Formats: sequence, C-alpha cells, structure tokens
Amino acid sequence: MGATDPGAVRGEPLNERPYLPEIRAEQLSIALANLPTTLISSALIALSGAVVLNIEGGYWWIPWWVAAVVAVAIVRGLWLLRLRSRPEATRDTEACLRQLRNFAFLAGLVWSAVPLMQVGGIETMSGALTAFLMAGISAGALIQSMTLAQPGIVFFTPILLSTTGTFLAQGDLACGVIGANTLLLLIMMILQARRGSARFWQGEEARLSSQALARSLNESNRKLDYLANHDSLTGLPNRAAFNAELSAREARGAALALAVVDLDNFKLINDTHGHLVGDKVLIEAAVRLSRACHPSDFIARLGGDEFAIIIGAGDDGKRAEALCERVVADMERPFLTDSIASPVGASIGLALFPQDAAELSGLFAAADIALYAAKEKGKRRVSRFDAELRIKLQRSQRIEAEIGDALSDGRLHVVFQGQHDLGTGAVIGHETLIRWSHPELGAISPPEILAAVRAADMGDRLTQFVATEACRLLRALTHAGDASSTVAINISPGEFLTGKPVDILLATIDRFAIRPDRFEVEVTEETIHDLMGVSAELRRLVDGGMRIAIDDFGSGHSSLVKLASLPFGRLKIDRSLIAGIDSLEKNAQLIGTLINLGTQLNFSVLAEGVETAAEADMLSRYGCAQVQGFHFSRPVAAKEILAKVRDESAEAGRLKRIS
Repeated sequence: MGATDPGAVRGEPLNERPYLPEIRAEQLSIALANLPTTLISSALIALSGAVVLNIEGGYWWIPWWVAAVVAVAIVRGLWLLRLRSRPEATRDTEACLRQLRNFAFLAGLVWSAVPLMQVGGIETMSGALTAFLMAGISAGALIQSMTLAQPGIVFFTPILLSTTGTFLAQGDLACGVIGANTLLLLIMMILQARRGSARFWQGEEARLSSQALARSLNESNRKLDYLANHDSLTGLPNRAAFNAELSAREARGAALALAVVDLDNFKLINDTHGHLVGDKVLIEAAVRLSRACHPSDFIARLGGDEFAIIIGAGDDGKRAEALCERVVADMERPFLTDSIASPVGASIGLALFPQDAAELSGLFAAADIALYAAKEKGKRRVSRFDAELRIKLQRSQRIEAEIGDALSDGRLHVVFQGQHDLGTGAVIGHETLIRWSHPELGAISPPEILAAVRAADMGDRLTQFVATEACRLLRALTHAGDASSTVAINISPGEFLTGKPVDILLATIDRFAIRPDRFEVEVTEETIHDLMGVSAELRRLVDGGMRIAIDDFGSGHSSLVKLASLPFGRLKIDRSLIAGIDSLEKNAQLIGTLINLGTQLNFSVLAEGVETAAEADMLSRYGCAQVQGFHFSRPVAAKEILAKVRDESAEAGRLKRIS
C-alpha cells in the first residue's frame, strides 16, 4: 500500500491532492491520541479472552500468546512515549504513519495466531468464543480506522483471514458458514474503513478550504482596506484616510493645526527629468516629512505634489509653526535621485482649529488659502492663516456658493477683446473673457470665477455658456458681413481631464452651423505638462476643424519635443514678457527668440498685453505680426463689436457705390 491511504483516494494520486500535509498530520495526531486506549483495551481483551479460552479448551499456547500481545503493546507504547518526548520526530508525518501501520500489522499477526493454533481441532464452544473474540477485536479496530484506514485494515485483515481459514478447514457445514460469514465481514469492514477515511478526508479538505478561503478573504480585505486608505506610491495615508482622521479629531473636540504642504518645483522636475524621477522625489519628500514629524502627527498625501499634516496644537500652534519651518528647511536640501540633484522646496499653509475655523471643512479651506498666500509671497515659506486671509476666504466661499445661481440667472457676462494684425491694425479675431459684477463684492476677477467653478464642479456648465456666446457672436459677425475673423475661448487642462469640453464644443459649433476653422481653443502652457491626459482630446479638436493656441507662452517650462508633438497653430506670448520690452533689452531679446521659435515650428505668434505704442513698435521690429492689448482695443460686449462691423460694412458699401 505504500504511503497512500486507500480510504482517501478519489481518482487522483494522494500526493496531488490539496492540503495533503495538513490532513496527513491531522490523521497522525488523531491516531496517536487514540493509541493509548487501543493498547490498553487490546491487552485487557487479550487477558479476558485468554481466561475464557483456557477454561473451555485448556490450550497450552495461551500464556505465550498473551505475553506476545502484551510485548507488542509495550513496544508500541514506548514508541509513543518517544514521539511525545521528541515532538520534532512527528514532523516526518509519512514515516510515523508507516511505523504506525507496521506496528498495527505486527499486532494483527499476533492476534491471528489464536484461530490458527486451533486449525483442525476447533470445538463448538471454543470455536464460538474464538469467532466472537476475533470479530470483537476487529470491530474495535474498525472504529479506530474511521479517520485513518491503513492501520485498522492491516490489523484486522490477518485476524479475520486466519479465522476464515480455520473454520473453512474444519470441513463441516456449520464451520463453513461461520468461515464464509467471517470472510464477508472482512470485506465489509475493509470497505467501511475506506469509506470512513474518505469521509474524514473530504471533511478535512472542506474545513481547510474554508479556513484558507477565510484567510484569503481577510488578507484581501486587509489589502483592499490598505489600498483604499493609503497612497500606493509613498505609502502615506491618502485623502480618504485624511478626511476620516480629520473627522475623528473633530468629534473628539481636540485643538489641532492643519498644514497643507505643496512642493514648489515639482512640475519642472517631472517635465525635465521624467515621471520616474518625479516619483522618487515624491517618495523622498514623504520620507522627509515623516522624519520631521512626531509619531502623533498624521501625514497624508492628498494627490499630486500636495501633502497635509494634522498636528496637535494645544500650545496655540507654536509647535505646529516650528514643525512647518523645519519641513521647509528640510525640503530646501537638494533631492538626489539617479545622480540628479533636484532643487525642490516647499510652501506651507497653516491654520488652527478652532481659532481659524468653527469646523474642520472650513479649516482645510483656511490652510489652502494660506498656502496660496505663501506661494504669492515667493514660495519656500510658511504662511499662517490670518484676518486678511479670512476676508479672502470668506469672499471665495461666497463666490463659490453663488456661482451656480450666477450662471443660471445670467449674472455672468462674456466680453470680447480684439486680436489685431500689427501691420494694418485690422481685427483678425476676438478672445472671450468672462466678467461678473457682484452688487456687494464688486468685480469678480476671472481667476476667482474659475476657482469657484472648479470647486463647485461646474466646468462643463461654464464651457457651454462661453461656447454658446462665442458661437452667437460668430454667427452674428457672418450675418454682418465679417466671414473671416475668429473667436477664441480658454479651456484649462483640468477641464479636459474632469469634464467633456470637446464634446460640448463640437456639439455647440454644429448647433450654430459655425465653420470650425473660425473657432479657436486656447490652452495654457501647463497643458504641455499634462500631455498624456489631453493629447487625444486636442487631436479631436483639430480633427473637428478647430484651431488650437498656447496661451501665456513663455511663463512656464515647456519641452520643445512636447511642444512640437501637439497640434498647436498659434503661440500667445505671455503679457508678463511684453511689459516694458522697449526699455528692457533682455526681455526684448527673449521675445525675439520666442518669435523665431514660433516661426521655426510653423506657428503664428501673437503678443498679449500690448499697452503702449513703444511696445508695439518693438514687437514689429522683431517680426511679430499679431497683437492683443489695450493699445489696440479693450474688452467689449458683442453688440459693440457687431455695431462696429456693421458700420464698417456699410461704409465699405458706400465707398463701393461711389467708386
């Protein structure tokens, strides 16, 4: 039989079945636990049986047989004691099971001697006692075999075979019937032992499989919980975990400080050295934050290059301020990644609870506006929320709260600033600009409007509103006689990633039956850094016939490779480079370089923010053909543009008639 358990087989080799080591170890454990009872009962049954047989038959061999039974029991008992004194011996499960089987077979041979010693001379009473004794000891072995068939089968098989042979050899009918029944009993007992062992095996497989499944589910749940609450790159808690921690601390009512940390030059590093280096910078930034903070502080990565720290602030924020200053100093040290020294730096906005906000949702807004203040002051510093920033925060919160109604009620207006040919002064296009005059807050600037729209997740609504006004102007211009000038609208990279601006623009142009080449989409230079996210959408615009321009060019850090790979048709030089070029030689040289760059890349170049004749003259000398700014025209409503076009068209008609 080898090392296999015949009661456990169900069509495949035992060593290919799942949980083999565990089940075999369990079978061994149960067998060893039952062995003391087996040995004691075997010795007692042998003694009692010997007494009865001796009374009935007076056999000379009985004492020797009893001695053999006891001797085998003692040997098996000593083996068991050795295993218990040396638990490591049971690690070789199969060797122990083989030894257990061999001892069982030896014991079975000793018991089989009882009927064999009576071959040819069995008497009625002693024969009946022998049959009863052999069947009884075999039945006991069967009971012990319900978890492990082998030892039981090898024990009772020689006993019942010898009993069968002895009765059949007697030659009379009664003994023949007993022999035949004994043989049938043997077959039934073997089958029952195998079935019992198989049922045990299947039950153990089911139990172990359930345990493994439970462990797997627990591990999967643990991993899912970890992934749901941790950033996969840095291992820090993520925004969800941050929000939960903030809520938990709010519920406890403990004073705390919130620091929002933003890396200053991270986009430049990503663009210059690639995302792999950028990821390593983020990991190192997380390490530096962890080293700077106390174990009781809660650090999270909110996304991108933005982190947050929740700090206990029972000391009116003094420790929080010191910690933030330490973080700024730590981030000043260059980040060494792949032998590349990257200067990063960090800006931090700090706000206290409950001093700066009555609830923690307001606390985050306070820390965020303090962060923007730190960046406006030159970056690489800590800015603490104060009364001045509170006014800004309250203003931004009110703008955000009212932006939806303002869009619905028509309180937002679109105006258009002309784009001109520098040589002739003729209008070649118009840029859409958003305006909102609030009765209490005064003029709301476009950046304030855009920030509120992003916060309220209304980017698509604003895009639809501006695109509709732009298409209305284009249709009206066509009817007024202007069939060539363009209208441009601005779309931020974030809108491409979170909304559906391309679908909106294509549908709106189609609804107004506007020629797509008269519609221009301006995207900021930041779009180049988000190439993977927006490239396909920009291609859709070009495929739809629209033009694309880079707005505020020169204010960022563009890669020429990426610049050439995107379907831009125009570069708009940022107004910050235009101011004072007539007196600043370096700015003038830079403008000349940008104009040459645009020409080499086959882009048209437009200079924004031209406000003086001297600036216009300097741009003309450097070869700039298109301009936009107050020197040529201010933003006006569509009706003023249309009135002027109609007047010009009427004047042109009058001159034609005269000629």
